[in-house]
Amino acid sequence: MLVTIGVIGPAESVEKILYVAEEFPHAKCIPFIYEKVSELPGLIEQGRPIVDQWLFSGMMNHMYALQHELVPEEQSNYPYLHGSSFFVKLLEIQEKEGRMIHSVSIDYITDEEMEKVVSFYNFDHLRFSTIPSSFNGDSKQIASLHEKMYKEGKTEVAITALKDVFDRLQAVNIPVYRLTPSYIAIKLALELLIEKAQSKHYENLQMAVLGCQVLNAHENIEQSIFEWKHQDLLVKKDLLTLTQKLNGSFVENADGLYSIYTTKGEVDEDIEASLLNMIETFKLNQQLDVGFTIGYGQTVLEAEQHVRHGLNQLQAVEEPYILIVRTKKDITQKVQSDYANQLNTTEMRATLQDRFQLTDSNARDVLRLAFHCQRYNRQAFTADDVAQWFSQTKRNARRILLELQQAGVITIHERTQTTQRGRPSNVYRFSDMELLFRKEE
Repeated sequence: MLVTIGVIGPAESVEKILYVAEEFPHAKCIPFIYEKVSELPGLIEQGRPIVDQWLFSGMMNHMYALQHELVPEEQSNYPYLHGSSFFVKLLEIQEKEGRMIHSVSIDYITDEEMEKVVSFYNFDHLRFSTIPSSFNGDSKQIASLHEKMYKEGKTEVAITALKDVFDRLQAVNIPVYRLTPSYIAIKLALELLIEKAQSKHYENLQMAVLGCQVLNAHENIEQSIFEWKHQDLLVKKDLLTLTQKLNGSFVENADGLYSIYTTKGEVDEDIEASLLNMIETFKLNQQLDVGFTIGYGQTVLEAEQHVRHGLNQLQAVEEPYILIVRTKKDITQKVQSDYANQLNTTEMRATLQDRFQLTDSNARDVLRLAFHCQRYNRQAFTADDVAQWFSQTKRNARRILLELQQAGVITIHERTQTTQRGRPSNVYRFSDMELLFRKEE
């Protein structure tokens, strides 16, 4: 499978990572370059529809992204500086200085990390002064601390991970060396991200069962059987629509109890949020308290057991919630506020409309197509795929693809014969997936 990795950082750092990435034929690295770390939110939002994993150039921008909840930790990484990168730099210092260095000031490596390095490799003759993490990000203060320690005779050279600090110290003639990720550190970071993406892909093939239960189905004893059957039909109609979106299979287990069988990769945050909306709709329009549970498992049996375990714990409460059961001890309750930070596609649609002169409907189709290609790790697609993904007829799917082709968003990659009779089917690809959502400079 081809893994798409977004490489994000300053131009100099990104260029080094892309050089190492050439060794990985099954990884496609897309550069996202910034000058200020405040540009991260916009860059990540642009790349989210097409990126599987994010490789940050360093700890600072990675921590910024995690603190601002721009990316999940399991979907990101950065090359570590306290391993091979650090030792290569020490070797370079000894060679260039032409003498044995005994005291060094260093930033962006914690005291704990340095203590482990010193004790493990018996570097007792070296004395390291680390910059407190509270100053990380403030180039002026970090440079001042390096300079102060040098002038007080506490250190002989400074090692910094920040170019701005490096330039400041060079300007005042402080012996300083720039700590950058080594070839090995970058390679290990890329390997880890590829493994994460592959693991996520196989995890998405895991079974998922959505359980739906009407919690107050038989509370109103005055309700006639016909009234209940009408309500039951309305519930099943909405669940069938949901089943179609999930490419799943619908099963009615009993009155007011239903199951939808699908795979984990089909159940994203949009689906989870739509379940909460359905709970509110049923309560408002049909006066029905409906509960949803999602059970995951390696097998159908395991997923069924988990969904039943969740259904047994459902209760009719004022605020809608859904239960996600991964194991009997790993149960997550989610409410509407958990989905407040979902991807906002308004700006992305506007960018697409402006760049390709698309209608709002066409721009929305491009986003949906990009999301499905990423979900199924597909580089090419046909009208049959689009018909299934969009829940459209094949004729409508062909019309959508033709409009996007005429706009220059997609191109015909090849033609394939899927049946013995008839004309070959067109196989499409995005014209330029990397620049599709990139803002114009």
